Order: sequence, then structure tokens, then C-alpha cells
Amino acid sequence: ERKGNWIHFNSLPFYPNEHFQRNHLLIDNNQGINQKTIKYYLSFQSLTTEIISNDALPRKISFLSPQETGLASGNLLGWGNIQSPDHSIDQREDDGRSLCFDSLPLNENYELFGFPTVKLNLSSNTNYGLICVRLCMIDEKISSSILISRGILNLTHCKSHEHPQLLNIDEIFNVEIILSGICVSIPAGSRLRLALSTSYWPIVWPAPQLSTLTIYFNELSSCTLTLPCLNEKYSTRNDFGHPEICQGIPIKYLRASSINRFRIFDEISEIITLKINEDCGSSEYPDGLIWDETTESIYTIKKNDPHSARIEINRYLKYYFQDRSSIKVDIKTKSIMFTKQSPSTYEVEHQLNIYNKDQIFFEKNWNLSFPRINN
Repeated sequence: ERKGNWIHFNSLPFYPNEHFQRNHLLIDNNQGINQKTIKYYLSFQSLTTEIISNDALPRKISFLSPQETGLASGNLLGWGNIQSPDHSIDQREDDGRSLCFDSLPLNENYELFGFPTVKLNLSSNTNYGLICVRLCMIDEKISSSILISRGILNLTHCKSHEHPQLLNIDEIFNVEIILSGICVSIPAGSRLRLALSTSYWPIVWPAPQLSTLTIYFNELSSCTLTLPCLNEKYSTRNDFGHPEICQGIPIKYLRASSINRFRIFDEISEIITLKINEDCGSSEYPDGLIWDETTESIYTIKKNDPHSARIEINRYLKYYFQDRSSIKVDIKTKSIMFTKQSPSTYEVEHQLNIYNKDQIFFEKNWNLSFPRINN
């Protein structure tokens, strides 16, 4: 059982304007204006609640993350099972590949609800750029880094998702990144960490060029982290019963489901391979039909080569009856995605093979090509 409380609002909580615009919702101008926030300012590797004016500190920092940054991210769309490797793991691994800003230990509990926002002054040494912003909590006891929220932006989309534009090399621009929504209590004594990286594999496909970003600290236009606080206009509820579900059909489980996630690093070629093997198990239904499914996902990338990114997904499904006399279907699918440099395209290759009683029933191979446009 997870710790925590259900909270109840009498009116719709506040969301950023971007959320309403994307979802075609009406916004009450009086809503959310008085929401309490906590603002932190970014300075040289620090998060502070006040602007630090110190001429001895650098006014800018450049950073470029290795391409494998993000391997501690977990899966983007996990099932939510607490035992599943879908979840992000200790972030210290990715923190070491990122530019980090840490706060002092908190003097009080932070009750946060909403969408954290980060404002940055940036430039890129190429026409492209990717920024991943992670908000983490540093546990005071074991110093582990726990992912709280994250936001990712292709910087060619910093002005418009509909009309992306190439960046002007070394030109400073302002950008606001809205992180994913949170509802969390951060205990006193913990520290906050804001981690910035230029890659986030395999959740995000790499930018087409290695792009070093530079962050600028300007007192007139500060780089900030704004945390939304939970206001007092809510109540807690713990009176929910178990969810109602219909009675299931009797299923015999022949093989339990399992999942594992591991990596291989070739120190000679500097290629990192992430493999996820998902075994959905084998089940027998009341009519005797047996269903069996497994999936293998392979993500490979070279340390400093964004064009080496490659994804391969293999899926195997079997449907048959115990006597294997009437039907025995085997389905195999294989999908591969990679990029080409000239012309700059995304390439997708598909393969489908269907067998019945070990005889080929249907097969198809097809390829797709999509132009890379400012990404």
C-alpha cells in the first residue's frame, strides 16, 4: 500500500495557460492567480531563494551531455506497478551526466501541487538543441536522487510547436519549460536538485547534431525555478473503498509474467545497449485456447554520436489449443527505427510473419521514410 492521502478540491485547480490552450478549455481569469509559489534562482551550481550577486562567480556555464543520458529514466508510459522497472531509478547516474543546481536543506515540508516551471537564458553552438529539465529530491539519509518531475523541449520549438525554427548560432534566447504535474510532499531536511541535460535517451530521440548549450545568469533576466504550492482550499479523503470490478472468467496461468531490464556497454566501440525483455506469460482460457506473448525491446546508441540511435522491437505471440490439432498460430513482428544523414530522414522498417501449424500463412515487409524537420 502506498503512503499518502487523497485530496479533494471544491473547484478546479489552476493549470498553466498552455494546458488550457492545448486542450481547448476555458480559463477563469480569477482562478489560480493567488496560488502560492516558491521561487528559486539559479546561480553557479546552486538553487537559492534570493538572487546572488557575486562578481567572482561565472556568469555563464556551457554543458553537453553524453548520448546515454536518460538511461535511469524508466519507461515513459509504464503500467504503474510498484515492482515494475518501468519506474525511474536513482537519478545520481543521470545527474552525473547533467548540469546540476542544488538547494540547501529545506527548513520545512514542501507541499507541492501543480506544474513546476523553469525559465532559462540559453544559447546553442549549432542550429539545433534539446533541453531536458529534471526536478529531483535528494534524500537526506542515503543521498539518493529521486525524480519528482521533468520537462523536455526541442529548442527549435521554443517559439512555436506549429512553426519550429532553426536556432541562430550563439544567440541568447529566453525559454520557459513547463514540467509534468506533481502532487507531492517533500520533507524538511531534503534538498532540491534541478538537473539540465542535452539528451534523454531512449525517451527522446537525439537532436541531429551534438549541440553544446550555454546558460547565462543575468540579474535583470534571472534563470528561475517556480514551484506551485498546495493551497488551503482542499480537504483530505480516505473513505474510498476498493474499486468495483466484474467477476473474471476462470483463467489458468501456465507461466507467470515477468520483466527484466539490463544494459551492455562495449568499452571499445562505446556503444550502449539497453534491453527490455517483457514476458506477458502464458494463459489458458475456458475454451482451451492458450495465449502466449513476449516482447523484446533493444535500444542502442553510441556515446557521442546522435546518428547512431537505433530502436528494435521484436514481438512474439502464440495462440493454440492444447492438442495443437485445430489451430496453432505463431505471429512474429519486428520493427526497426534509425536515421539517415543524407538526406536527413527517419527510417522505419517493419516485418510481419504469421504461421499456422508451422506453415507460412502470411508475411509482409515494408519500409517507411520521414523527413527530419528541425528535429
